[in-house]
Amino acid sequence: MLRQPRRLLSAGIAIILGVTFITVALLLGSSLDQSVRDMAAGKVGDASVAVDSAQDEGEQQDPADAQRVSDQVVEDLAAQPGVTGTRAIITGYAWTLDEGAQAQLLIQNQPPMTERTKLTQGRPAAADDELTINTVMSSALGLEPGDDVVLHGAWGGERSFRVVGIIDAGPDAVSSTKEPFAFGTDAAVMAVAGYEGYDTVMAYGGDPQALKSSVSQLDSVESIGAEVRTGAEEIRHQVDQLGAGASSIKNAVLAFGVISLFVSLMVIANTFSILVSQRSRQLALMRCVGATRGQVFATVIGEALALGAVGSAVGVLVGYGLSRLLLSLGQNPLTTPVVFAASAAALIAPFIAGVIVTLLSSIGAARRATAVAPLAALHPELAAREVKSLGPVRAVVGMLLAAAGGALLVYGWRTSGGSDTGGALRTLLTVMAGAATSFLGVLVLGRGIIPALARVIGAPLRRSGVSGELAVSNSRRDPGRAAATANALLVGVTLISSLTIGAATSQSTIDRTLSDQYPLDASIRTEQGVDQTVLERIRSVDGVTGAALVPSAQMRATADGANAEITTIGVSGEAARVSRASHTPRVESDDQILIGGKDFHDGQRVVLHDGDASMELTARIDDSLQDTAVVAPDVLAALAPDASNGVWARYADNADASRVTRDIGRIDGLQGAEITSGAVARGKYQQIIDVVLIVATALLAVAVIIAVIGVGNTLSLSVLERTRELGLLRALGMTRGQVRSMVAWESVTLAAVATVIGLALGAVYGIIGCKGMIASNVTLVVAIPWARIVLIAGVAMLAGWLASLAPAARAVKVAPSAALAAE
Repeated sequence: MLRQPRRLLSAGIAIILGVTFITVALLLGSSLDQSVRDMAAGKVGDASVAVDSAQDEGEQQDPADAQRVSDQVVEDLAAQPGVTGTRAIITGYAWTLDEGAQAQLLIQNQPPMTERTKLTQGRPAAADDELTINTVMSSALGLEPGDDVVLHGAWGGERSFRVVGIIDAGPDAVSSTKEPFAFGTDAAVMAVAGYEGYDTVMAYGGDPQALKSSVSQLDSVESIGAEVRTGAEEIRHQVDQLGAGASSIKNAVLAFGVISLFVSLMVIANTFSILVSQRSRQLALMRCVGATRGQVFATVIGEALALGAVGSAVGVLVGYGLSRLLLSLGQNPLTTPVVFAASAAALIAPFIAGVIVTLLSSIGAARRATAVAPLAALHPELAAREVKSLGPVRAVVGMLLAAAGGALLVYGWRTSGGSDTGGALRTLLTVMAGAATSFLGVLVLGRGIIPALARVIGAPLRRSGVSGELAVSNSRRDPGRAAATANALLVGVTLISSLTIGAATSQSTIDRTLSDQYPLDASIRTEQGVDQTVLERIRSVDGVTGAALVPSAQMRATADGANAEITTIGVSGEAARVSRASHTPRVESDDQILIGGKDFHDGQRVVLHDGDASMELTARIDDSLQDTAVVAPDVLAALAPDASNGVWARYADNADASRVTRDIGRIDGLQGAEITSGAVARGKYQQIIDVVLIVATALLAVAVIIAVIGVGNTLSLSVLERTRELGLLRALGMTRGQVRSMVAWESVTLAAVATVIGLALGAVYGIIGCKGMIASNVTLVVAIPWARIVLIAGVAMLAGWLASLAPAARAVKVAPSAALAAE
């Protein structure tokens, strides 16, 4: 075989691609792991002990639910024997307005200046109204020393600051060197963050184990349930926390590599079957001159090992280079710099995997090689192999696998929506196991399903002429060969369609959820209110499709002893149409008030007060309203003629939300306005989904490429086995063009069968997989992206046609005289 390397090209490409993916996954994983370790070690430094609060650093949860490190803990820690210094850290989430649009950032207390964290301009913040920012925030928001900025905390804190310095913050100061950070005094950060206390305090000096033991027994530490770790333990803890995302990326790419190797296994097996069939006479001659079955078997296995070793080595080298290229090109989107780190395991494991897969793939062909009789050396042409159909044992096994997988999918659907992370992970693993098991069942049943579908799908071809009729007949004549041809492409279509439909369903579900949580593309508020002139300017902004004035005032609602201070807004029909919520709160008449059911009940007469003015209205309960009530605009105007007008705006579906929001913020009269944009929030989720879809589709495209090779290999074997048949067709008058059309239509028919099955399975897997990942309080919105589905089907059909070109070219070269050859 090795004397004719062109015959090994398809198998070699399959091995290289699969091993490349495994190598990239492991190298990216080792690089991400090393970067996480470096980041954790940089922040902990040479600290002997770290005391962590009951809440992980930076976690966005209600501060009231967290027990944080108090000043007393810091004082007690500093007083421990051997301690030479301490560093207390508090980090919170905040936002500021950038030309009206919200810009997210993190705020942290002032870090010390070191070799890795340097002051580039100005000075460190010293007063509670002073702020130092990192170079990322300075560049993103155009802030320089001397500028004023207002920071709003995620939990309601707000404070005005003067920027006094810019810091090039290194990994010893911040958790992510590419995200915007602001630094202030402890009191200033706590005021903005909305809570008292620190996330972590580290102590330097002393014996780590002894210090950990003594600190763990402090009353101030025990009272808040803080975690006490040595510096080394703290580094490992942060690696575990920060490495979750890295592990997810590595596992995702590794999964695609395993898929590629799975498809490669089928391709390699078919390739070796072809090679054995092509060398049947040579193998028979070897038997005639005394070669044993064992020697023939060892010959094929040895050639497979050689091919596996060469292909795997090339795959490792390609993966190594591709990993370095990806990390070089992908630094900008990453929030943390990643350095390339290649471990021995990341290079050796893919090589071994490639060799093992090649070896396993060749065993079947090697066994068939030993079955070649010495008399086959006298046959001038290749004898037809035994037709393999769906036997009873295979049918029972396939149905059991399909039923078991279906049961797991149903169970995953019914148990989805768990509130805890562990339950959600179990559900997702159940769904994945169900999908894999049921798909394996479909592959086992392929010898029965694929020929039957080929008969149905190919029915129009049978009426198109001789080529079409023979193509459909050939696609059904050998069920084993038909299944082998379609299965490689079936894997790729199923994966891509499940990913596409799952992403579309996730996107629609997120859109519905965000539309209900953030129903307004933009809500614009100013201290002086918005007049009609400014409203018209907002409507004229490119990308704005609708805008309406929404007056609001703080009022008091009373009824049967209930007394509540509520924000009352007047929602007109025009304003309701601007909202994207599936249900927009709006009264049906001027006599009604829409209000929450905490203090009031449906049909109750509620008196709404604004100073001396009051009006009695009938309550309609809407539990989505808490501290807000909705009335007709005329009612609000009658009670509070001077009520401040805000604006609700709606953007075009394809508009750049950030750009539109910035354009609104530049309008005269809206400088400094607070613009809350739900469209920007939705856009961020959309970007995440788009990136995942693009990357995953690109990765799965490799599986499709391998599948095309597999289809071509199987058709090539079919041509070899039908040499005399093709010769007879030529002798009976079939032209080269008709032979070429017959092979092409056979390939396209089987590709169509694989596409139909793959799309059906992909829809089920994608929808159930999406269901398994969403929370119980989120409504699943199924979406089928028909344009993408048509594109997938078109690409799959094109792949089937492309795979037929080489076998068709070989088929038309069969001479009519081949049909006259003697047995």
